[in-house]
Amino acid sequence: MADYGNARDLDIAWLVACGTLVFLMQCWFTVLETGVMTPKSVTNILYNISIHASIAALCFWLLRWVAYGGSREAPVDESDFATPGIYDADGDGNDVYEAWFFQWVGAGAFATIVAGCIGERTKLEAYFVYSIAFTTFVYPVAVHWGWGAGWLSA
Repeated sequence: MADYGNARDLDIAWLVACGTLVFLMQCWFTVLETGVMTPKSVTNILYNISIHASIAALCFWLLRWVAYGGSREAPVDESDFATPGIYDADGDGNDVYEAWFFQWVGAGAFATIVAGCIGERTKLEAYFVYSIAFTTFVYPVAVHWGWGAGWLSA
């Protein structure tokens, strides 16, 4: 019989490696967007993208990991606000830090795509409102539908 004792460790390493690549997409978006913007807008777009990762992390951690539901069936559980369920205090190896990390960088990267489209067309405050709304409400619900236990999941 094969021993799969390190399968969880390999899964974690894979999610963190893929999450790191997704996070690096924000750097690639930055290079692309600064190349197509006028010089006066470059500082604004650099600020948008750099602060967006922090906004996405805060919103996704504080509010909407709950809507995604992590690995649970229920989409919303008020006991998971500010993500206390991410750490497994029982010690049975069911921490979900890596899943939270992957979903956070996904939310951040997908919301950053729009930054290039609206880069010179909106004010900074409007972009931050969009960023908060997307990472708090839109992305987690869509992810729950597809990757959670929603109606689009297999």
